[in-house]
Amino acid sequence: MRRGLLATRDELTALREKISQRPFDQIYQRLHKRCGLILETAPITQMQWQASWRGGQWCSAVLAARATQGRILDLAVAHHIDPNTAFRNRAIEELKNLASWGNWIDPCHNETGADLCTAEAAVAAVIGLDWLWEDMRDADRRRVLEAVSNNALGPYRGAVAQDAWWHTSYHNWNAVINGGMALAAMAVEDDDPLGAPVRELAMSGLKHFFDALGSQGGWDEGPDFWGYAMRYVLLLGEATARLKDDQRILHARGMTTTGEFPVYFSPNAHPVSFGDAWSMPLYGALYLLVKHHQCQPLLWWLDTYSSPHDVSASGYSTGAFAMLMRPAGAPTPETVPMEPVKAFTEAGLAAMADHWPRPSFYAAMRSGDLSANHAHHDINSLQLQVDGELLLIDPGSPSFTAEHFGTQRASLYHVQARAHNTLTVGRRDHQMDSQGSIAAWSSDAASRWVSCDAQGACGDNVRFLRQIVMLLDAKGAGQKLIVLDEVDNAVPEPVELFWHTLGELDLVEQSGAIIGAKAAVHFAIAASVPVEMDISTRGAFHGGRHTTLCASAGGVSRLHIASVFSRHKIAGKVSMAETDDGKIVIHAGKAAVTFGRIRGGLKLIEAKLG
Repeated sequence: MRRGLLATRDELTALREKISQRPFDQIYQRLHKRCGLILETAPITQMQWQASWRGGQWCSAVLAARATQGRILDLAVAHHIDPNTAFRNRAIEELKNLASWGNWIDPCHNETGADLCTAEAAVAAVIGLDWLWEDMRDADRRRVLEAVSNNALGPYRGAVAQDAWWHTSYHNWNAVINGGMALAAMAVEDDDPLGAPVRELAMSGLKHFFDALGSQGGWDEGPDFWGYAMRYVLLLGEATARLKDDQRILHARGMTTTGEFPVYFSPNAHPVSFGDAWSMPLYGALYLLVKHHQCQPLLWWLDTYSSPHDVSASGYSTGAFAMLMRPAGAPTPETVPMEPVKAFTEAGLAAMADHWPRPSFYAAMRSGDLSANHAHHDINSLQLQVDGELLLIDPGSPSFTAEHFGTQRASLYHVQARAHNTLTVGRRDHQMDSQGSIAAWSSDAASRWVSCDAQGACGDNVRFLRQIVMLLDAKGAGQKLIVLDEVDNAVPEPVELFWHTLGELDLVEQSGAIIGAKAAVHFAIAASVPVEMDISTRGAFHGGRHTTLCASAGGVSRLHIASVFSRHKIAGKVSMAETDDGKIVIHAGKAAVTFGRIRGGLKLIEAKLG
């Protein structure tokens, strides 16, 4: 087996020199605490995850392989830093348990031949064996290598021969399975005849991931699945650079820019996603983007938000890779270079803020491919965060089930357009084969602007454009968000506009307030035709109450509707007028926003807070 995949034994031992430095002292404290919790928890076994599967837990084997990987790597690194027999022995026990599993395929995915579990277990096995080699008996080492061959390399090669869909897909399955299997195959290719052919197959499949990543580095599955995919791509890239002196993965298209992506969509440590997953991917492996591309926003983000999180005995290794991959001697930046408006047009996502890296007024928009993996039907949707609290929210997703990924997915409420901050026409859901776009954007000292185009999402006969404007005061703090929706339809149909919150919602005629736990905004609605206002509530997925404001118009062919959200109560009514030359002028108290007509839509001409 090739040694030193991600670190040699000497490099692991040398990590002890870092633990007196900041922030490595905090990283190590959390690592050591986590290892202590692992010792207090039962080892992970096949019987354990099979029981969870029978009890209804989706992806029980994937979660078990992930947790096993995390335990092995963290325990091994903690032992090398400060020799601890209990940590070492437990790491070996978890590795031997993993090798004893009958297979490394989750029962959710039996039809795929190989899956996420296969790759995550294989990576755990080869890195764990590399780091614990001298501490294990020869017979145990052979059993682990046999498990890699029989449970990972063989099933992977067989699945690809049967045209497994994930091999040439673009999304996280591609990156995790191909990336993880390429790493495992490279580790054993000198000894296992399956190693070289599997690595070649995996590398050819991984090309599809990079085709989708694009030059901007955004990811249409959102930051959670971006982190899941990128973790394995980076580990493979580092191992390839070390063992083969080949840095093509680390310097592939999009890798120099992708590190900023999660920072723009997790303001104030609150993930802002538009699909199935809602967590911050604070993985230590992401420090490789700092090491190789000097990504300062990501360095700030990882340093700032990783430490406060509680540790547990489950999940990925974060501390081990952070100790290993974070550049020594690099101070946490006090300021980071970030754009007031950032558009990832290839992924159909955009974010705007009054200031970075801790915005007090923030909005994120989605207008991309509705057929993207884990996507919801949410063209032109947005979310608003004020003083660190999301006040206009995406509903998120419940825990994954077979129904969630089945043929009835489109009938689930949280997937449908009406569950998001967008509008529908003719009471139809957004068409899942449609693709919107982030059409234009700009910023100056007084405002931020993004224009979104739904294309045909609301119907082949419908044009739905959305303009989002943030107004700032003289000190650069966000004060108002003005959203102008324009609908042109070949036939008169009802239009419904939805705004969702977890806060309290007060409504008087066409204005009111959204009151959260620590922040609030006032709002007002103005439209070019009469609209009816309605409030409804339902239980939120993770506790609390989900409240929806709906503004609806009867059968209309053309509609302009403005929604204004303001820190302070809006003086008077919001007014909207269209001039003879097609300009749209919105007044909200002393604030005024003017849009001019251009080919294909509207453009912000003037914005002033007043």
